[in-house]
Amino acid sequence: MSQMSELQTCPILCLHEEIVHELFSYLPQLCDKVRLACVAPKFMHVFSKWVRSRRHALKAEDVEQMQLGEMIDFFSVAGPYITSLTVDCSSFQKESLIVEFIAVYCRNLEEISYSNVTDDFHYRELMTRLTQLRRISIDCMDAEDVLNFDLEGNTELESFELINGCYTGKHLCGFDKLQRLVLRDCLLWNSGEFGIPLKHLRVLVLDDCCFEVMNHSLYEKIAECCGELEELSFSGCDSSFEVIAQLPNLQRCTLKTWMTSNELNLAFLSTLADKKGNMLKYLKLSGQFEISNEHARYLGQLSSLGELHWSDNDVLEDDHFRFFNDLPLLRLFGMSFCGRVTDVGLMSLIRKCPMLSCINLKDCHQITDQFVLNAVYCCSKNLPSRDMLLNVEGTRINRDMLKHPEYLKPQNKVKLNFKSETD
Repeated sequence: MSQMSELQTCPILCLHEEIVHELFSYLPQLCDKVRLACVAPKFMHVFSKWVRSRRHALKAEDVEQMQLGEMIDFFSVAGPYITSLTVDCSSFQKESLIVEFIAVYCRNLEEISYSNVTDDFHYRELMTRLTQLRRISIDCMDAEDVLNFDLEGNTELESFELINGCYTGKHLCGFDKLQRLVLRDCLLWNSGEFGIPLKHLRVLVLDDCCFEVMNHSLYEKIAECCGELEELSFSGCDSSFEVIAQLPNLQRCTLKTWMTSNELNLAFLSTLADKKGNMLKYLKLSGQFEISNEHARYLGQLSSLGELHWSDNDVLEDDHFRFFNDLPLLRLFGMSFCGRVTDVGLMSLIRKCPMLSCINLKDCHQITDQFVLNAVYCCSKNLPSRDMLLNVEGTRINRDMLKHPEYLKPQNKVKLNFKSETD
């Protein structure tokens, strides 16, 4: 009986504030934290201090099942502190009510990520009524859906991403602070008037996009209007790619093509080579295009490169690596689904690139145990010796190599990892 009496005189409301503070950290969802805060004024007091020290995200579906009274409590308590929102647009429960609450209470919302979007875009109103948005991502269900929305009030917009949608460019005109524009698997309408008036753009991704009408002036427009561009990823088979190679601040470039055309890539690479790579630190070439010795010679002149990646190319072969003579800063080389390169080509790369310390291989079936042994010997005999990480997956390198006497020697500087690393 005495124990029961003690429990009755020490209810949860008597918990120390530090313990209550920890309780909020353990609850998984913001909705649960608000429910706890609403238990008593003491909990609300602790919550008001806890919530200010963190950034908070909300999934729209977490509030869809709430009754009106609980929804009012939730948004009035937590709304001002929510900075990130995720919306699955395939769910249409109480969308108008939720939009109203978010627009009224979540005035500090900075980021929205939409998924399963159609032209019947129930949550588009948020982008019109909010003014602090910095990052927006829209993942559509159908590339033919032309989305109508107004972002004009969000002058601080920094990043816009559209996946599998239809883009005309008109929505983003005049956003001086936009630094990142990503369009993946999109249908680009009015390509002749494609909206690139973004002089402060730093990242531009045009991956697997389909132009209504292919217009060569797009690349001239990018080169002319995006002078601060640092990262560019694009795909296609256009003959005027060399124009964008003139971008003065370009540091990262990914080129994906499905054509087998020497002229296409020579123009692009030769323009880069004329600048000796300039500021280019990362280059990824993907696709089944022709590679000649002249291609390799141009690549070997990109002296600023720190990373070079090849993907999905069965034409790259050992002989091309002998031209990589001017890559003194190359520290990482990646190669995936390149079936003709053997141990000989990779060893040539190691010998020619003194700073190379990491090689990522995936599904390159001509690479064998002998490559590891050669690398062990090469890296240990060099003065000074250098460490080398080999990430291998889908090669002919056997796991027993980890037990090989040469690999186990104390002077070995090569580390073998059978799980590939992404680039």
